[in-house]
Amino acid sequence: MSLSKRALSCLLIVTFILVGVFSLSSTEAFAMGSKGSSNLKFQTDANNYSKNATSIVVTGFSPNSNGVLVMLYKKGNNTPIKQIETFNYGNYKVSFLLKGLSAGKYDIHVDTYWGPQRYHSELTNYLNVAR
Repeated sequence: MSLSKRALSCLLIVTFILVGVFSLSSTEAFAMGSKGSSNLKFQTDANNYSKNATSIVVTGFSPNSNGVLVMLYKKGNNTPIKQIETFNYGNYKVSFLLKGLSAGKYDIHVDTYWGPQRYHSELTNYLNVAR
């Protein structure tokens, strides 16, 4: 069964429109990576969190059995407002609930120690949280 040229043209146009719509609507879903220690790379699940979002998910790799400390900072504040510690070697996944957070820009820092050596990474840019 072959499609007519007109039907094929319509199908292509609809396909391009759908691809464009899905591309535009998913702009908030781009993950954000980290900078700092190459031994401690991580990323978030998005870079913008709408008022309907429930959590910031952070995934990464712990290079040693000490695990990592994942900290959430509000821009301009030098004290973490939330932190989660994992004690696993290898891949990890932690979530910061957005409940109770005000709108604004936030940063994630990840730290670990290996003997006397401290490793540190942080996001390449601030996360945006809408409330």
